[in-house]
Amino acid sequence: MSIKIKVVFFDMGNTLVTHAKAWLPGAKALLVSLKASGRRLGIISNTGNLSSRADILDLFPPDFDVNMFEPNLSVFSSEVNLAKPEKAIFQKAVALSAVAAGECAYCSEDLVETLVAQHIGMRALRVQSPPNSDLAVLENHLNKFESIL
Repeated sequence: MSIKIKVVFFDMGNTLVTHAKAWLPGAKALLVSLKASGRRLGIISNTGNLSSRADILDLFPPDFDVNMFEPNLSVFSSEVNLAKPEKAIFQKAVALSAVAAGECAYCSEDLVETLVAQHIGMRALRVQSPPNSDLAVLENHLNKFESIL
C-alpha cells in the first residue's frame, strides 16, 4: 500500500526562487499543479532576523502568491525562533500540518536539510541548485516516490 504525500513543504531560496527575487524555471507551474492535485503546500525557510511577515514576503518575486500556501504552514525561522537545519523546525512544520511526518515531503537544494527532514520521518526531495535546477520534474519524482512507499 502506498503512502500519499498530503503536504509538500518547500525551502524558498534557490529552491523556488533566486536570491534576486526571480522564479526558478518551472516553479510557478509546479505549485499550481501540486495545488490542483489536492496537495497542501507549505514553506520552511530561514529568514534571518526579519521581524514582519511583510519584510519576509518582500524577499519573494512581485507576483509571488502567498495564498498558494496554507497560512499556518508557512514556517519562517524569524517567527518561530528556530532555524534550519535544526530538526525542531521540521518537527514544528509537521505538527502544524496535523498529518503524520511520512505524509509530508520537504523539497530543497540543501543536502543537510533534506537529511534532517528524513531523520524526523518526512519524505525529502532534493533538487539541483540554480542554474541547473530540475524543479520542473519534481512532481514526476513525487508521484514515483509515492508509488514505491
